[in-house]
Amino acid sequence: MSGTQYSITGPMFKKKLDKKGQGSAELILITGGLIVIILLVGSYISNITDKTQQNLNSLLKEERDFLLNKI
Repeated sequence: MSGTQYSITGPMFKKKLDKKGQGSAELILITGGLIVIILLVGSYISNITDKTQQNLNSLLKEERDFLLNKI
């Protein structure tokens, strides 16, 4: 006898019930994997944003100093 049972929820529908919870475990693993991927992408984008902001700040400071020295 297998671990899968069928429950009748209506006159023509059968709902598959899994006693081992494999479907729930797969769903949790997929959700966890997606969360990890989203966090990694967010961290990568955050690092790029920080580096870009630092580069722009240093460029603006250099140009400001250059213009002040020129005057």
